[in-house]
Amino acid sequence: MSVDRLTPAQRLVLYYMAFEALYNGRVWLTFDDIKQGTGLSARALRSALVKLREMGYINSVIDPLRGRRHLHKVLLDRLYPMPELKGVFLIDGSADLTPEAIKILSNADIVLYTDSVDPKRLEGYARALKRFDGRVPEAGLVAIVFNPLLDLERLRDVVGRARYICASNSVDKALGSCLACGIVDVDYGKFRIKTIADERELDELVKRYDVRGTIMLQTCDGKRYELVVLSRRDKAAGAPPRS
Repeated sequence: MSVDRLTPAQRLVLYYMAFEALYNGRVWLTFDDIKQGTGLSARALRSALVKLREMGYINSVIDPLRGRRHLHKVLLDRLYPMPELKGVFLIDGSADLTPEAIKILSNADIVLYTDSVDPKRLEGYARALKRFDGRVPEAGLVAIVFNPLLDLERLRDVVGRARYICASNSVDKALGSCLACGIVDVDYGKFRIKTIADERELDELVKRYDVRGTIMLQTCDGKRYELVVLSRRDKAAGAPPRS
């Protein structure tokens, strides 16, 4: 059964739970949380939860802190499936996760995290969660959650393979980059990620930087841009010849 064929009460519960997970980071909700948030009666809510669980849209477990009471979680990969997404995603975990990043995490075959990222933030979204050890496993969709201020050196062998990078809205604003229009120039000191306008601009940059790789950025509206990952060269070293 598709979402369109759900009853109004079932849709209300499902989208309320999805909103809380995507925008407020509340993955697990109690019966009372959902009842208060939706305004449904206890009977209507109980019926909706049973049906949504039968259809595979939510998961319910016993709350270990509350005895027989249940905690309920929306399965975002069921609600927002992304079978077309393949490859490696770099997810900026230095601030709040965007809804787009959470959808990727929920659909990933495996989610890797660096030492600078608290894995507890990811447990509610990831199907499989593992610490990043420098290797990327063979899988259809892999998400690596990292801190761009601390982890770019460790990810230097990965950025060239990554198809997308998802940064949080708060980081976008703080750094002055715009991932909505593809205009990106983020300088982390040793590393720099930048949209290149033309060959002349790249010629100037390689006088001071080594090109480590490229990242394909997909914005929320579906546009794609190629970003260049640059590593600042020591002043003593000269610029390598360009072929």
